[in-house]
Amino acid sequence: MIQQPDTKSIGGGTNLIDLMKGDVEQPVRLVDINHIGLDGITELAGGGLRIGAAARNSDTANHPLVRTRYPLLSEALLSGASPQLRNMATVGGNLLQRTRCPYFMIPRSPCVTSARRAAVAARARGITACMRSSARALPASR
Repeated sequence: MIQQPDTKSIGGGTNLIDLMKGDVEQPVRLVDINHIGLDGITELAGGGLRIGAAARNSDTANHPLVRTRYPLLSEALLSGASPQLRNMATVGGNLLQRTRCPYFMIPRSPCVTSARRAAVAARARGITACMRSSARALPASR
């Protein structure tokens, strides 16, 4: 089912739901992957850990083996979001989330980099960057 067009998997959903609210993502179907058994944290023979893609960030950060063997990972997970988000967000979701660049919140706008290239190629006098947070005129190339 997950391979069907316009289908997205959802674990914690913290990134996907935001993108859906902003009309950046518009899947027809969502497949809940929370109950497929990928939330475990297990010790490996060589001393490493296998962290499942559906492991919650809060569970991972507070796991005894993560805290003792990988304290930097634990600290990063604890400082990366509010407790509410950590309780929902998954390790796999963190690895797969889309960029947080502001231009993604304007679905039909081109990337600033593409706009800059187009302006230079056309020797335009200047264009307005589409990023709301850093809108500025781009000078014409000489």
